[in-house]
Amino acid sequence: MAEGAHLGSALTRLFNHPEVEAFATFNLASADLTAAQAAHVPAEGFNSIWAIVNHVWFWNEVPHRMVRGETVTPEEFGAPNWGGWVPIGDPNDDAAWQAARERALAANSAFAAYAATLSNPDLEREIPNWGPIHGMFSSMLAHNSYHTCEIISVRHMQGLWLERT
Repeated sequence: MAEGAHLGSALTRLFNHPEVEAFATFNLASADLTAAQAAHVPAEGFNSIWAIVNHVWFWNEVPHRMVRGETVTPEEFGAPNWGGWVPIGDPNDDAAWQAARERALAANSAFAAYAATLSNPDLEREIPNWGPIHGMFSSMLAHNSYHTCEIISVRHMQGLWLERT
């Protein structure tokens, strides 16, 4: 398998896969929540699940645009800076919560599909302030995994156990 195809497959499998394999994916970790549950901040120093989902969307969308050669700013995505923490919506608006979640899933899917099209020479191309494109994809795999674990932890703090089948 070419490296681009491998990276695209890993981004999809570890994020959007519909079933639990070795561990829960972002898709499963963020599923079956109301807007109020997703907006809940369980303790000082923690993020809400909705904030994490928005942050993960930002960091799948921004690198995707960068590897395509687009110039981006955090403000155009609703973030105040490059930290990528986009404000959440109304905690009573389940449709807005579901739209935010779907937006993150779609951004990852598009990013993964783009990765799968890249040749090895494409993956060596440098992105300013990032380095080679392959490093960007590897970083996003780690970033997505970290925040998936964070979502699971916040769920558990709320007693919203993620059941494994």
